[in-house]
Amino acid sequence: MNKKDKKYYLELLNREKERIFKNLGYLKEGIGSGEKGIPTHIADYGTDEFEKGLDINLSDEERKILEKIDIAIEKLDKNTYGICESCGKKISSSRLKALPYARYCINCQRDKEKGGR
Repeated sequence: MNKKDKKYYLELLNREKERIFKNLGYLKEGIGSGEKGIPTHIADYGTDEFEKGLDINLSDEERKILEKIDIAIEKLDKNTYGICESCGKKISSSRLKALPYARYCINCQRDKEKGGR
């Protein structure tokens, strides 16, 4: 991978990271400032609990993506970015543009999802 490509993918990864940080900041603000004390109606209590659970799940999913982005950035530094972790073949540029932190080529990803591994 040449320097121009490395720079391009690093920018993609950093943009995705920035988007997630902004999203997580929003979620943290929502959790802290959204607490209204004890709800006056039982239905309100259920809604509050559901929304808190949803915020926690979203932030956990975003955290996992951040870890994948950090791994992808390390791979850029080590010149192993864009290589499938399963078969060792090159991951297509169209896949990397759509999902810059992809760890597997499309075929290995499909196999992984089918096998549930």
